[in-house]
Order: sequence, then C-alpha cells, then structure tokens
Amino acid sequence: MTPIKECLINNKTDQVPIWLMRQAGRYLPEFREIRKNNPNFINLCLNSELSKEITLQPIKRFGFDAAIIFSDILMIPYGLGQKVEFKKNFGPNLQDFEIDKLIEIDEERFTKNLSPIYQLIANLKKSENLKKKDIIGFVGAPWTLLVYMINKVSPKNGLITNFFFRYRPN
Repeated sequence: MTPIKECLINNKTDQVPIWLMRQAGRYLPEFREIRKNNPNFINLCLNSELSKEITLQPIKRFGFDAAIIFSDILMIPYGLGQKVEFKKNFGPNLQDFEIDKLIEIDEERFTKNLSPIYQLIANLKKSENLKKKDIIGFVGAPWTLLVYMINKVSPKNGLITNFFFRYRPN
C-alpha cells in the first residue's frame, strides 16, 4: 500500500483542482440579481429551486470541479425551531432559545423544517451540470452552533459569556 504522503506530493495532473468558496459566489451578478429579488435569506435557503440555481452558478460560469451547496450553518438552529433572520449590514439575528427545550425536539419536525434542503441535495445529484463533479456540503461545529444559538447574533458582534457560567440544567 502506498503511503498517503507519496500520493499527494509531486503527482502530475492534467487539471488543477479548484472550487469557489460559497461566500465568493455571492459576488456573481447572477446571484446578486436573485438575492435582490429575495431579501429573506432563510426563505432563499429554503427555496430548493433557487438554491439549486445558486449552487450551480459558479459551475456554469467557471466549470469548477465541485459545487458547494447554497445554504447556511444557521439552518440547523432554524431546524431546531429557533427563529433566524438576517439583517442587512448586520448579519444573523436569532430569537431567544430555551436550551432546556432541546430535549423536546423531535426528528420528524426537524426533518420537516429542513426538507427543502434535502430536496435541494436530491435535485443536485440528478443535475446534468454536476455529472463527474463533486458536491460539497458544510455545517457548523456543535460549539459554533451553540454559540450562535445562545448569543443570538454573530460572535463577531460581541459574545455573551455570562450564560456559560450561570446556566445550570434542571
């Protein structure tokens, strides 16, 4: 068996593998047009047809090796029942969330809340534009999601630390 290190170093290839960061896709004029007509970011993420179109835009424009699913890490709190909004020139704003209610979340409701994203992935897998291309998904780490859910805004806008020291489960 060849060590991984030998496989990754100095190999010749016909192509340089590239992909476009999801955030960089936000600067494409075709994305900006869709975004202008769809100001509610969460609703846009939940629109499986528009999300598919947005996911495919960098592939159609540049022919990259992989498509990055158009979504957001805060869809997880949304799926868990926490209201999530994005405010222009500010970023995410989440409603209060009672951490004790996490144990009440049922899989069926969570899956239903995020069903448009599951549909998006199914649609992408069938897409002619993605034959012989990879699909990349992403998710926030549990700690990152917890910080957003408790902080209710991006940690870049300040971090609530007293919760972590005062909270005591029942």
